Amino acid sequence: MRHRLRSCAGTTAAFAVAFTAFGAPAWAAPEPHVEARPPIDAQRGTGPADRPAPSPPVADPGALDRDVRVAPFESAISSEYFAVLPESVSRAALERVRELDGVESVEVVDAARVGIDGESTSVLGIDPSRFRNYAPEPSAASDDIWQGIAEGRVALSDDAGKQRDLDVGSDITLAGANGEVQRQVWTHATSGVAGIDALVSRELAADLGFPEGNGLIVSAPDADLWELEEELADALGEDASLQLLAEDPGDRPSDATGDPVGDDAIEAMIEAARSQIGVPYVWGGESLAEGGYDCSGLVQWAFAEVGVAVPRVTHDQWYAGEQVDFADARRGDLIFWRSDPTAPDYISHVAIYLGDGRMLEAPRTGLDVRETDVRTANMAGVVRVRA
Repeated sequence: MRHRLRSCAGTTAAFAVAFTAFGAPAWAAPEPHVEARPPIDAQRGTGPADRPAPSPPVADPGALDRDVRVAPFESAISSEYFAVLPESVSRAALERVRELDGVESVEVVDAARVGIDGESTSVLGIDPSRFRNYAPEPSAASDDIWQGIAEGRVALSDDAGKQRDLDVGSDITLAGANGEVQRQVWTHATSGVAGIDALVSRELAADLGFPEGNGLIVSAPDADLWELEEELADALGEDASLQLLAEDPGDRPSDATGDPVGDDAIEAMIEAARSQIGVPYVWGGESLAEGGYDCSGLVQWAFAEVGVAVPRVTHDQWYAGEQVDFADARRGDLIFWRSDPTAPDYISHVAIYLGDGRMLEAPRTGLDVRETDVRTANMAGVVRVRA
């Protein structure tokens, strides 16, 4: 059995979707190590994550033609893995995935990286009637969200929409392999797939030149997810990239552990991060060459400065080490929050702990990299990075 797992969120390899201008994805895979973590409930903070969240607002329900039928929300379907290939998943490979032990359902999607108002953005083309059952429940329950997507509007993630000032109701330009189109931002609603910042209909995806059916959302709530990862890799082939979406995958294989980053490296990492104080927050930024950093970009850059590879996306950095209680946090640990109102269980922000109740973060658009007091509201937990 191979123990070099390919997904980043909770496995040894970082999932970094880097779609080309023509819609075909490529991947990079540094190898941080991850240990098993306690159940989600043990990591919840004191914020409102356990209270039902309202559905995200849409631009104008009265503007809907309702000439495309969208099936109602039936029941929530768990999402354990997201798989992406450079080209369409073959019928034979799809059947192999569906027949794997523990797999209850598979949703086919189109995946590409396209320009949205000049910014490269990872987008899924989806069937609204089906995909809504896999989405975070505040969004899944809203008929208006999925009707708008079916009629050609765009759902941006809460982070992408707010950090990039792409307001609900505004028009945006999408640039794909087949040219440009203008569409309305219909809502800010996070998809539940880490790194994906927009949803469109499969019809619009085809117009933009997406590969057809090159992505899969796999639901296997009762499977051994480490074994399933191996089986998915075999079923889909070596060109597939797999990302774990499940929050509590259970114990990892024994050879997938690592050692905590040493004290000297931690201090050097903190000094590197501190050298960026005053640099602007830039959505998607991961270097000074891009004008600044977002929260996870700063973390990845600072650790890279001392030769430690961590994943790029906040959701995936959550799995980059050992989970510890905040009361036991040390300098250099990573603190995470669940602060996305459209996906209350989703990891959405990260900062570097400095000790004595202080932290360093790239907070949000309009604010620079800074040191500040630790915020406990909506805190998801603390991770001690392993290498």
